[in-house]
Amino acid sequence: MNDQQKKMVQTSFARLVPKAEYAAELFYKHFFELAPEVQHLFKSELRTQGIKLFQVISFTVCSLDNMDELLPLLQDLGRKHVKYGAQDHHYKYIGDSLIWTMKKVLKSDFTPEMQQAWTDVYSVMSAAMIEAAHQEPV
Repeated sequence: MNDQQKKMVQTSFARLVPKAEYAAELFYKHFFELAPEVQHLFKSELRTQGIKLFQVISFTVCSLDNMDELLPLLQDLGRKHVKYGAQDHHYKYIGDSLIWTMKKVLKSDFTPEMQQAWTDVYSVMSAAMIEAAHQEPV
C-alpha cells in the first residue's frame, strides 16, 4: 500500500466517522443478509458491536504506517474471533459488507481508487486475523 492509498483511506474514514452509527447499522444489516448463519454469534447489542467495529477500523486506519503495532492487535483479534465462532469464509462477507457500506455512506465520493485502497487495507486485516486463527494459542 503506497502513501497515496493510505491518505485516501484515512481521508475517507474521517468522512465516515460522523456517520459511524448509521454506517455500522448498514454494515451489520448487509453482513447478516450475506451470511445469516452468523447472526446468532453476536451476543452483544448491535450498537455496541458497531462501536467495537469502528474502534478496530479506526485503530487500523491510524496505524497504517506502524504495522509493528497493528499486526499484533489484528492477530489477537483473529484468535479471539475463533472463540466467538468466526470461520475463514466469514471474512469475505465482512470485507464485502465493509466496501458496500462505504459506497452507501460516501456515495460518489467513494471512488474506484478509494475502493481499491480499502480492499487492500481489509486484505491485510483479514489475512493477519485468519493466519493467527490457525496458529496454536500463545
